[in-house]
Amino acid sequence: MDKSYRNQVQLLLSVIPEVAKEDCFALHGGTAINLFIHNMPRLSVDIDLTYTPIEDRETTLVNINASLDMIKQNINRYIPASNVQHNVSSGKLLVSNASASIKIEVNLVARGTIEPSETRILCKKAQEDFDTFCEMRAVHAGQLYGGKICAALDRQHPRDLFDIKKLFNTTGINQDIKAGFLLSLLSTNRPAYEILNPNLLDQRETYENHFVGMATEEFTYNNFETTRDQLITEITELLTETDKKILLSFHDLEPSWDTYNFQHFPAVKWKLQNLSTLKGMNPEKFNEQRNKLNDILCS
Repeated sequence: MDKSYRNQVQLLLSVIPEVAKEDCFALHGGTAINLFIHNMPRLSVDIDLTYTPIEDRETTLVNINASLDMIKQNINRYIPASNVQHNVSSGKLLVSNASASIKIEVNLVARGTIEPSETRILCKKAQEDFDTFCEMRAVHAGQLYGGKICAALDRQHPRDLFDIKKLFNTTGINQDIKAGFLLSLLSTNRPAYEILNPNLLDQRETYENHFVGMATEEFTYNNFETTRDQLITEITELLTETDKKILLSFHDLEPSWDTYNFQHFPAVKWKLQNLSTLKGMNPEKFNEQRNKLNDILCS
């Protein structure tokens, strides 16, 4: 593995115990998957956090930044060789030392969890390789992997598709993961049709510069392309007629919540508000997005 990535993980693992002291946060993303669920098939170098309470936005922002400031104070106290910068407007901490830098980021919009968060123990390989132990709350596996699927279709980053290949080789996409994906799909600022049928990006440069040297398991660029194609096919095939009606009714601003109880999530409310604004300001674009979504779901 690349030494620079290892240095980042070493710093990340020294910071995790200070993050874990703030029980309003739950880990999500690649760090939760690769360092706490699986036995470190790849390194992960960022700490992505979900703020689990659902509160009004003003209260949320105050509480998030108060907790981030407490994390900053504790890092300064217990890891004195580190430097911490707190970006209040974006909900981020940038942590660095002489050999590495990492980011701690809270999603300010996608708040709340479908199921209670779960305490996860650092995987055995990471404990042995980095001579450390820690534990951290993580979002429930369904929401964790559902969010990862949405990110993989959106960004098409090799790291995300590596995680998806691991998912395909283990549990596959079950009903809990599908529910987590639908929550992410109804929360993202991208039109749903762009996530379900993305324009395929050439990620060779990203693969070479931001993935090679990170994984212990083989994942070629051809594996990346094959996994991406499989994900696009599988996620559409998994959508039932009820799921499709929910997605279309959501776009029509008349969502049905009989199957999925997502109406209280702030990001879902925000997306509905944005769709309503789009319909009022640009009905032609609103209808175009609806037609494209319908074409994908009914093809």
